[in-house]
Amino acid sequence: MKENQNPPSKKTEPKENTKMEDYDIESVIQRILDCKEPWKIQEKMPLLMEEIDKLKADMNIFLENTVFDIPAILSEATDLCEESKDLVNEMQACQAEIEQETMAEILKTIENHDKIGKELETCKFTWNITFDAVRCANYVKAYEEGRDSHSYSKAVEAICDLLNYLNGYVSEGFEQLDLFVQAKDMARVTLDKLIQDLFEEWDRMVSYSAKPVSGNTVVTLNITLEGTPSCLDLLHALCRCQKLFEKITEFAIFILKTVFSPAIRNKSTVCCDSEDLVTITIHHSKPKCRPDFRETIANMKLLFDFLNNKFSLQYANGRTLISLLGKILCIDFCNLIVNECFIYTVPNNINDLQSYYVITAEIQDFERFLKRLRVFPEDEVVPFLSYMDDIDVLFADNSSQHYLDTARAIMLKDLNVTMSIGLEKIPEDTSENASIDMLKFMEEALDIFEKTIPNSLFYFPRCLISTTAQELLDLVYLIMEQAVQCSDIVCKKLYHTVRLIFELYDAVVPYHNENYLQTIPHFVALFHNNCMYLAHNLQTLGDKWLTLMEGRDLDYAIGFVDLVQKIRELGYKHLTMHMQQQRKQILDNIRSSDLNCIVVRDVLGDNAEAAVRQCLRQLLALKNVWIGVFPSNVFTKLIATLVNMFVDELIHRVCTVEDISMEMATQLTDMYTLVVQKAPQLFTTPTDVDKYVKSWTKLQELIFVLGGSLKDIENHWSDGNGPLAEHFEVDELRCLIKALFQNTQFRANVLSKIK
Repeated sequence: MKENQNPPSKKTEPKENTKMEDYDIESVIQRILDCKEPWKIQEKMPLLMEEIDKLKADMNIFLENTVFDIPAILSEATDLCEESKDLVNEMQACQAEIEQETMAEILKTIENHDKIGKELETCKFTWNITFDAVRCANYVKAYEEGRDSHSYSKAVEAICDLLNYLNGYVSEGFEQLDLFVQAKDMARVTLDKLIQDLFEEWDRMVSYSAKPVSGNTVVTLNITLEGTPSCLDLLHALCRCQKLFEKITEFAIFILKTVFSPAIRNKSTVCCDSEDLVTITIHHSKPKCRPDFRETIANMKLLFDFLNNKFSLQYANGRTLISLLGKILCIDFCNLIVNECFIYTVPNNINDLQSYYVITAEIQDFERFLKRLRVFPEDEVVPFLSYMDDIDVLFADNSSQHYLDTARAIMLKDLNVTMSIGLEKIPEDTSENASIDMLKFMEEALDIFEKTIPNSLFYFPRCLISTTAQELLDLVYLIMEQAVQCSDIVCKKLYHTVRLIFELYDAVVPYHNENYLQTIPHFVALFHNNCMYLAHNLQTLGDKWLTLMEGRDLDYAIGFVDLVQKIRELGYKHLTMHMQQQRKQILDNIRSSDLNCIVVRDVLGDNAEAAVRQCLRQLLALKNVWIGVFPSNVFTKLIATLVNMFVDELIHRVCTVEDISMEMATQLTDMYTLVVQKAPQLFTTPTDVDKYVKSWTKLQELIFVLGGSLKDIENHWSDGNGPLAEHFEVDELRCLIKALFQNTQFRANVLSKIK
């Protein structure tokens, strides 16, 4: 055994190990079995057995030369196997013992444990319900103590704690008890009753009302809040039941909507009747008039001073009622006074704008006053002068609105107040002399342009206009002067304002004077002249504006030429409408008389001459109204238009008749001669009737035909070269001859010559 335990020599071990390690079983099997020719297993078995025997021999040699005691190892392994079998038997015996005896004891113990747990749970459940009932009783007792001691805060706190406890902290099962339902209902009813009592007490201490009196609104604030224990107790109670914020909010909404808002928008009076009572009277005037900002600031100071004195009480953790009220009012009040008061202090002219710092200083003083009172939280206050960031825009808007309102007021004035403007005679053109001096300063092209423009373009003819037209132009020139001194934003706004004024004129004046323009010739003439005068000035207004704006970079075009035709057409439109009315009256007079039925009468009635005389009186009345109002050339053309229409109608009445008696011809001659006598008197210069009335000579020739003989007519025709041929058509004259003269050979001869 000792020899076997001795380690082999170093030469033997490497040799055997090397041999065993170098043995490759796969290569041996391949060598034995891999043959190119077919083989049988019986043939290969000897070779395989031989190889196995060789391996056994090698293994024996290896075991003899190894350093380990193989027999001893096998003996020890056998002993360990026997011991393992004994241990397994013991473990199986223990398992059997546990299953038979110990498990029964364990199951019994578990059963006892469950029973004890259930008993503990029952005790705990009972204890929790008892604790909840006792806790509720304590809250009820605390409420009764607070009620008996007249302490709202203790009573409210007890009831609120009871409700909170019942709503979230009671144990399981307590909610199923009638006691829980009864306690909860009692607590709610009691809290509602307490809140009602608190509100009544609050309303007694903080009372306010608003009522109309003689067209005004009188608001009364009667606040008796003081630092007494009962008052502080009331505040703590309201705070505890979370109703203080509700009542303060209710008061804040009332004072904002009923006091601050109307007092800022209207004239008002604030009167402190006593320490606890203040009366605010809102004056509702018509038309609505905004109060001066200083008056508004003074009233606001009185109100906030009063509120600060009465609401400076602390209600919880150092917080005061005034701070709570201020937090609710802060943003709305700041926006209200800025948008409804301070913005309206922005002036509408450049002179007042330059001294506006005086007003802003007073506004800042009011802001500092509120900061000293600590009414509003500093982190939420809207600066009262925040609108100054857009002062140019506000100034432009205010100026624009002011000038538009002023212009509208001018437009609504009476058109009948007149003034004389323009030149009776346009000065002689001196451009030739002026061009000699202008050559020193201007280019040749500009000089030629100067000569080309007629001198009359820059003058307006003598006529009457309404003073409102001149006032409107004066306002426009004032706006232009203001614009030059202002920033580009304001200048642009004022430029568009001027354009709006003229567009407003188109809409306002005709509508406001609609009845007069339809019935009174004098108003029509003045309105026409006003439009022409405004259009005349609009032609050069843009150039004047650009001259004053020289040196400034403008991002918009300045010009009023596009409005010239619009204003002119406005005047033309109403004058044309009135002319059509006058024409209709003249035609109605003629067509309602016997002149309209010459064909069925032998003699005209008196109404024919009356109609002619009525038309002449109508034209004479127009002359008396329009002469001196219209420029002389316009007056002449208007009268000439109506006279020409009148004459055309008279000629048409005769030339379309197939038969005219001698008596009727005599009557027509007398009537038409009357027209020839009276019509020239309608013109400033009687000879203008020949120049401007196109049918005037034709009327005279018609009178000649009515009173003349066939021979006279033949001579006046003069083979188509006489005056009759110049003013009458062939068919027209032939028809007239047939109507006046009987069918004779001489008439036939005359008719044959008229062709």
